[in-house]
Amino acid sequence: MDIRDHSSQFTVYVFTSDVDQGAAAKVALSQAGYDAYFIQDPEQLEQRLNDTPPHLLVFATATLDGALSDFVVHVQKINDEIRFIAISNLGQFDILSQYQSFGFMDVISDDPAAMDNRVLWAVDRACEKLFLTMQNEQMYEDLETTKQQMEDVHAAALKSMQQQEQAESRPAFPMRIADYRSAQSKEDIIQRFLNNISSSRCLFFKFLPSVRSFVATHANGVDAAQIQGVGSQLTTDEMKDLGTQLAMGLIPPNFSQMVVEAFHLNPPKAIPLYANSHLEGLFVYSGGMDAKDIEHLNDEYTLFNLCYSHFVLEKKVDALEVQDFVTELYNRNHYVKILDEEVARGRRLKQPLAIVKIAMDDFYEIESSLGEAVRDELLKSLATVIAKSSRTNDTNFRTAANELTMVLPHCSKKGAALRAERVRRVVEGSSFLDNGMKISISLGVSEYPSLCDSAKTLDETAAKALAHIADKGGNKICLYKAPESHKPEFEIPAE
Repeated sequence: MDIRDHSSQFTVYVFTSDVDQGAAAKVALSQAGYDAYFIQDPEQLEQRLNDTPPHLLVFATATLDGALSDFVVHVQKINDEIRFIAISNLGQFDILSQYQSFGFMDVISDDPAAMDNRVLWAVDRACEKLFLTMQNEQMYEDLETTKQQMEDVHAAALKSMQQQEQAESRPAFPMRIADYRSAQSKEDIIQRFLNNISSSRCLFFKFLPSVRSFVATHANGVDAAQIQGVGSQLTTDEMKDLGTQLAMGLIPPNFSQMVVEAFHLNPPKAIPLYANSHLEGLFVYSGGMDAKDIEHLNDEYTLFNLCYSHFVLEKKVDALEVQDFVTELYNRNHYVKILDEEVARGRRLKQPLAIVKIAMDDFYEIESSLGEAVRDELLKSLATVIAKSSRTNDTNFRTAANELTMVLPHCSKKGAALRAERVRRVVEGSSFLDNGMKISISLGVSEYPSLCDSAKTLDETAAKALAHIADKGGNKICLYKAPESHKPEFEIPAE
């Protein structure tokens, strides 16, 4: 997303006694489209917070007369939806990190160099998170609306069933809903729709926007071998007007000609399939079909579309609940759940479970000198390297600001150490970003049951190993050493 498309929706206050600092930050934010204000006087800030509370309050800790905690609590009493970005010296970062649960979204070094740009980066990132949170809330509302629509449709169908018998060729309405609801994927739902219109010849063409193409993936009344590799690429002009043309019931000329020649659907008609306002594909059928079959197809599509939209919304909400915004890996909450499950499974099957914790060396120095945007790009690139090195049953997470964790089922401490060293060498030998930047990483390794006895201690021991090697200068791996008193729950065969 481009936050510039939405920045005018956010109000930002900059509170600092440093006139140069505040004025520069205010100008940068205003030029970026934010509704920004610079405030020096505490009494004026108090009045504005009461009258028109902002979305974000950027403040310099040096400006506060009293304790930071008193200031934060006071602002939240006025409006607990206000979020904070602090400008502070590096020595206070550890203290400020403890305020994340109080609405703190970022901390910026008070180094005057490029301060206005760093404030803008932090505000952009915070507003992106706020915007996505609002979208998430909207998706929940949409999900509830869709559920209500489905209940209304269901109720109407039940009433209709009491008044007349349904055609023998069509299964009962509740059964059709249950059939769609039991699908495991979008592709599965699409195929079930085609199966439910078995008397009609119909094909589904998936839309691939990256290559401007429609590709046949599902069909009813056509042999599967006939649709393999069949598709049509759109011209640049056809792409520009695609949404408008489809809304008018028109099909791009080249695509229409291909359908006529390949499948003899003449004239071809199309029903576009959308999810979250994005075109997913087209259902294409012959306009020469019997009117009763077309009515059946349209009725079935209405039910299918409700179930499809509901499925997509559920999957989207599930992903937002477990995914880290920056790296697109799973987040810490999901990590805790998965780690408990994997340890229980390892105990049941008497198989080892290893984890590798990874931290970027010089993380805070990179953040301070190059900014949060560069830091996030490096984290995302590191997450990509880790994902590419993973097995099918491995799971990767972002478990802290500077901590990525690999969960490795059926992997001993020796195997985990080898995996960790391989990742370290790949990162050491790679270049990142457009300027070919080099980074290094530190890695801490632990394993259940040889080195610990639970999910909690597995996480803690790997964290201790990581902290130990990071303190020694980094760019190495460290395997946790269990105390002599530790007795494994079961023995791992020697490798």
